[in-house]
Amino acid sequence: MAKAPRLFGTNGIRGVAGKEIDSVIAFRVGSALGTLFPKHRVLIGRDGRLSSRMLLEGVAAGLLARGNHVEDLGLITTPALEFLVRKASSSAGVMVTASHNPPEYNGFKVVDSDGIEIDRAKEEKMELLIHRVQLPATYSPGQRTSREGEIRSYLHEVEKHVVHKDRVRDLKIVIDTGNGVAAQTTPTLLRDLGARVISVNDVIDGDFPGRNSEPRPENLGALSRTVREEKADLGIAHDGDGDRAIFVDERGEVQPGDRTLALIEDELLRTHPGAKVVTPINTSMVVSEVASKRRGKLILTKVGSIEVSRTVVKVSALLGGEENGGIFYAPHHPVRDGTIAAVLVVNAIVETGRSLSKLLDELPKFYMVKEKIPCKEGAKDAAIKALKARLLGRISSSLDGVRVDLEGRGWVLVRASGTEPLLRLYAEAKTEKQVQEILNEFRPLVLAAV
Repeated sequence: MAKAPRLFGTNGIRGVAGKEIDSVIAFRVGSALGTLFPKHRVLIGRDGRLSSRMLLEGVAAGLLARGNHVEDLGLITTPALEFLVRKASSSAGVMVTASHNPPEYNGFKVVDSDGIEIDRAKEEKMELLIHRVQLPATYSPGQRTSREGEIRSYLHEVEKHVVHKDRVRDLKIVIDTGNGVAAQTTPTLLRDLGARVISVNDVIDGDFPGRNSEPRPENLGALSRTVREEKADLGIAHDGDGDRAIFVDERGEVQPGDRTLALIEDELLRTHPGAKVVTPINTSMVVSEVASKRRGKLILTKVGSIEVSRTVVKVSALLGGEENGGIFYAPHHPVRDGTIAAVLVVNAIVETGRSLSKLLDELPKFYMVKEKIPCKEGAKDAAIKALKARLLGRISSSLDGVRVDLEGRGWVLVRASGTEPLLRLYAEAKTEKQVQEILNEFRPLVLAAV
């Protein structure tokens, strides 16, 4: 089978709405999905971006033209849609979202019948179908129904994983949903449990007026300030489609995603010794240190939520996680879910009776730096190949890009971005000085390769 030009990146299809992503592409995505999943009902949903409703209509039209029945979930988070797809029989799904990208972007996450994003092989099949010149329609179009409000059934299932529900009411929690659709999930769940919830940027608005949609430290000043002013127990920040969560401790300090992953891992492995944990190759050494301490088995993947989800299922892992705040909790659903991440961190606080900062301070400390090296889209593969040639004999892994482990010091990883014209450079070590030494050694090699 010939390969079509790539549309899918690391996580779904994304581009500037009205230019790279328009109603024509949306129709073709719907038609291609209907061809790939004939006679399946398809659940569709959208985030709050200004272009999402238009693109949702295009997807629906393409599906109906192929004869698929469509169930419109309306405004919903990605993990809620994925969970509902899994609960439905003979179904698939499409989420219209660009996750954490700027407001002018949009895109599609395509969900398989098991409630997990389709694998890479199915992505390639869809790309071939999307690029077909003609998209045949059926004489018996499908029917469309509205199922807005189904997010409640998702929240009911998430609530089952809350321990000591009576103690949650003792917590004061600040939640910054970044004007995204997670305003419908985490604040609602924690309020229903009795927690004192203070909301920040809680109005769903596709312009993201409150802050940049990506929950990075530089975007979370208002959350940190509110946590300190309100003397809250913790702060939670979500991205645009609610599948990630970044946490702020009671001191107002933004915590890296892989440290909260390690905290969750530590708590779960304490009661499930020997369980498997899946994480990408760019995750901090703190995760492997905790796995060793708790006799867990760590499995590394390529970067991308699809890679983690599919591996969690394949190896029957308990937990998956990413350095960007993605948590995959298999007992609920093995996908990236910001609301289940919030539940697991709250569980750790109420079970131990300790503050978030104290729990995190007990974890091993490492220093990581991430840099972006501009590289034209068509030159990324050649640059990685050139870097491999320069580092021949030192490479410890080529699973995703080039990784070099430096015994007693740390590691460095260079990989091509799946969403932007650049290479990503990661370096981690036990001290800040060692990190800078690693960067000073490897940055010139990467620039030369580019």
